Amino acid sequence: MKKHSNRIFVFVNLSVDSGYYGVNHGIAYLVPIVRRNAFRVHVLHIVDDISGEDFRAQIEDLNPSVVGFSCTSPQLKYLKKYSKAIEGLPSVLQIAGGVGPTLDPEGVLAGTSVDGVAIGEGELPLDSLLKTLNAGGDIHSTHGFYWRTDGRIVKNPVPQFISDLSRLDLPDYSVFDRDVVQTGSGIDLILSRGCPYGCAYCCNKAIRSVYPSAGGYFRAPSVEHCMELLESVLQQYPGTKHVNFEDDLLIANKDWFLSFASEYRRRISVPYRVAIRTECVDRDIVRALKESGCDLVCLGLESGNEAVRRDLLKRHHSNAQILEKAKMVREVGMKLFTFNMVGLPFETKDQMRDTLELNRKIRSDCGACNFFYPFPGTELYDTCEREGLIEPTGGLLTQSNYSTRPVLRLTRAQERDAIRARKKLLNYFYWQDLRYEHRRSSSCHSGPAVALKLARLLGIYLLKRLSSPHKKGSLYRRVIDSKARIRLWQRISSARARAIG
Repeated sequence: MKKHSNRIFVFVNLSVDSGYYGVNHGIAYLVPIVRRNAFRVHVLHIVDDISGEDFRAQIEDLNPSVVGFSCTSPQLKYLKKYSKAIEGLPSVLQIAGGVGPTLDPEGVLAGTSVDGVAIGEGELPLDSLLKTLNAGGDIHSTHGFYWRTDGRIVKNPVPQFISDLSRLDLPDYSVFDRDVVQTGSGIDLILSRGCPYGCAYCCNKAIRSVYPSAGGYFRAPSVEHCMELLESVLQQYPGTKHVNFEDDLLIANKDWFLSFASEYRRRISVPYRVAIRTECVDRDIVRALKESGCDLVCLGLESGNEAVRRDLLKRHHSNAQILEKAKMVREVGMKLFTFNMVGLPFETKDQMRDTLELNRKIRSDCGACNFFYPFPGTELYDTCEREGLIEPTGGLLTQSNYSTRPVLRLTRAQERDAIRARKKLLNYFYWQDLRYEHRRSSSCHSGPAVALKLARLLGIYLLKRLSSPHKKGSLYRRVIDSKARIRLWQRISSARARAIG
């Protein structure tokens, strides 16, 4: 390893045309470790497909000694592009981490120009690596990393994940632009890690398999640690009116969540959103959610066909159970959002229609629908590969998200059916969301205020129908994400406050 005088670490968050342009929580949790090891930190938040030359110029301007890429599986083609763009820069160590590299570390080392891949959660491996760099030691024996060196791959043991998340430093979001962390008046956070379930399509099961033991992989910090994190972030970002918890399943441990909800209500009391799962929902959980300020829950419905959900996705709950739990949510007045997929292996047109029909039956207020994406290392990836449903020439690497088109090798009729089914689901969600927000506005306001809100909702609805809400450069995103629009809204709000005052 060549010496480098500049102790600068550059994180590269790859989220090109991904549909998600918010903060990278993994990087935020790693920043304190990098700083503790006496490196200065910069973050490049790559959401547009810039040229390799432009990317190299940005790296050269920062002049780092370490470049750390973070990405999911659909972003691996950009990892290849940008790592090769800076190949050959003197004394720059390239490493990669995140879900994509973890699920296919050898493929990443063979197909990109990164020197090493961090496996699983990065806190322990990265801390060990930076300590070794500071000491001038041999980095190729760093636990938690695979390395490419002298034409071979060195595989080091992966340390067990940290069982007590309360030992971790609070995440540092200051390295991100403020409008990435605080979108409008809301912020996104993650408190827990992992999921106790083993769905056939989800990368969680594959990720926990990289550790010596998978027992206890779902973890939540102490409630007190969570309150300290929330209070710290809300102090840093005043004006936050909404918290979106992006945890896989924050309610998985019932006793822990009931305690968390009680403290949240007492100390935080900011409206929030959270993911739920049919098996975890009961009257106590719903009551705690509502009383602590939750105004929207996200339910993984995925498929409305019981056989597809049970046999293919390994989600063992019935439509009747989903209807029962959705009714509990609706009875207390929380907004119901559902996650859905189409374009699954062997899925028929009628089975896709079942997904729309179940959403209608539970009267979901809004939702998302993506095309199925086979993550390497998952049970369904193996099924797709065995059945010849994955393009042998790197077909998965032609996509950067789950929303552009189906990624499996389908017939023209199957692909057409999946595209149409997704469009019908999305149009249903757009309309339901408009209706919900109009009902809520009508219950709080009257006269001109309701008319203005309805006009705004209709405008958003039409933008969603006419352009893609997930595509970065779409008309919808240009209008919704416009800084000028945000500034205008802030001025209007200030003027309204002054008028009321």
